[in-house]
Amino acid sequence: MKKLLGITGMCALIAAGTSAMLSQKATAKEMFEGETIRVLIGYGAGGGYDRYGRQLARHIGKYLPGKPNVVAVNQPGAGGLKVVNTLYNVSPKTGIEFGTFARSAALYAFSSDHKAIRYDPLKLGWLGTSSSYKGEAYLLAIRKDAGAKTFSDLQKTGKLLNFAATGPGSDGHDVPVVLRAVYNINAQVVRGYPGGNTLYLAVERGEMDARMVGYSSIKTSNPAWLRPDSPVSILMQFATVKRLPDFPDVPTARELVKNDEDLALIKMMEAPFFMARPFAAPPGLPKERLQALRAAFMATHNDERYLAEAKKLKLLISAASGEEVEQLVKDLAKTPKHLFKRYADILKNPKSKLREVNWIKISGVVTKTGKRGRFSFKSGDKEHKARMRGSYTKVKVDGQKAKSKDVKVGMNCIIWWEGPKTTPGRVECGK
Repeated sequence: MKKLLGITGMCALIAAGTSAMLSQKATAKEMFEGETIRVLIGYGAGGGYDRYGRQLARHIGKYLPGKPNVVAVNQPGAGGLKVVNTLYNVSPKTGIEFGTFARSAALYAFSSDHKAIRYDPLKLGWLGTSSSYKGEAYLLAIRKDAGAKTFSDLQKTGKLLNFAATGPGSDGHDVPVVLRAVYNINAQVVRGYPGGNTLYLAVERGEMDARMVGYSSIKTSNPAWLRPDSPVSILMQFATVKRLPDFPDVPTARELVKNDEDLALIKMMEAPFFMARPFAAPPGLPKERLQALRAAFMATHNDERYLAEAKKLKLLISAASGEEVEQLVKDLAKTPKHLFKRYADILKNPKSKLREVNWIKISGVVTKTGKRGRFSFKSGDKEHKARMRGSYTKVKVDGQKAKSKDVKVGMNCIIWWEGPKTTPGRVECGK
């Protein structure tokens, strides 16, 4: 009888274990079944974060258990930090929301006590990054007639060199501010440009002397800067450990420092670039859900259709896993506090200058509208193209505050801009 009871008990345990395994499998299969996953994007439509976020949203669903519907949701604000705050404090701990946000979010949190930072990077559920900056670099491009052929010349010239930038918090603004302090460059950062294209134009027109720009951006948006007759020279490679093969004679930022303290600061600043397009889920996710999201993230980045579409969209993919990004964040957190303070002190008073704009006023009839604020208008016998951009372009329709989508074909408009290929500062239309 005892033997029989023992065998019966053992069978019951085996049955229970089998049942649990089957239950776990069912749970895994049904984990996101019938759900709608929201990919939150910390910036407005049209930018790099938006393109990478939407690209992931289009493809990750088929690799998630239960094959849920996936939608991309733009949630701009607080310099890209609104999304990370939402994920950390509001989003459900189930994995149905994750997002992409400022690559410098971890650095901001470790180096600043600003009230906009309401998250701990060490507790986020890091899924990975679509770009680990492999084969990339953040380049210092300067006009050839600015009087500096090498980085050493840049340090010696007595001329004040103007760097074009969008605004504080952007890499194009903050990196040259810190480089100025570390390398003793006679530089003035001029903020207030609406986006990448206007930064290129500012340098090409001679309005500005230099800018910081990603290598991939030049290749996809302005390849003329890579030709022998380019109007600019590349004097430094930032956010790369070794010189890129395409710039064998251009030194890296690490090569140019004079002491270990400055080297440590440069390495700290470069860290966010190695998780250039980060994605994370809320803290406290059940382990199996975080693992499912991480696995789907990496599977998506190996998907042939995803990669072909990314190539067509000119997105450079060099994915790193959630575990790798998590380790980068942990390493960044170990940075000595005095370096965080030095970095924060430099940016506390960047002494950047707001650009002055000589607006050109033109009137015309809207002939075409497109996505992301793009529109065409006819003025006289000429047709022009322009693009309204976020908060930079103030829009009114019939005297009332409006959005770019409210501008319609057939409207008579007055446009304040800087000429073709620029972003209007104001657009006022009547029905």
